[in-house]
Amino acid sequence: MLALLLAVMALAAPAAGGDSIDALSTIELPDQHGGTDSLAAHRGRVVLVLVVTAKRLRTIRPWEEDLRQRFDELEVVRVTDVPPDSKASLDQVAEKLRERVPDGVSVLLDLERRWATALGLDTGTPNLLVIGPDGALLDAFAGRHDPELAGRVAAALARFLEVP
Repeated sequence: MLALLLAVMALAAPAAGGDSIDALSTIELPDQHGGTDSLAAHRGRVVLVLVVTAKRLRTIRPWEEDLRQRFDELEVVRVTDVPPDSKASLDQVAEKLRERVPDGVSVLLDLERRWATALGLDTGTPNLLVIGPDGALLDAFAGRHDPELAGRVAAALARFLEVP
């Protein structure tokens, strides 16, 4: 529990000045379908950004299923990176994602690990970043889905989404 609290504090620290999130907001990343997206494209809305390594991408599914049941209009941006020692190309990663990820679900490919580096994320576990309408990091969580953590994430989202 203490480790998770320290991780959340570490995530929030770089964002306090806004520099890390501001730098990330303008980066356009490709998805597995050949499209692109950026955090800036979601300005004006609260967004949940899920960041995890490609090998652990399946660990975000329980998060999405749970949070979509709680929040109908939840806007989610999924970012995956590839371990630095991987020799996989963008095309190879995109092909694997097209095979394994349901149609209509976009996953942004961060082969340079800019999100993980800028925010000091351990992408071996899901990172859930709540981004405000102004692009500021409002809250951050890390870990596999479990009821206690899911309750805290849902409470934060409800507060920021102004859900009663």
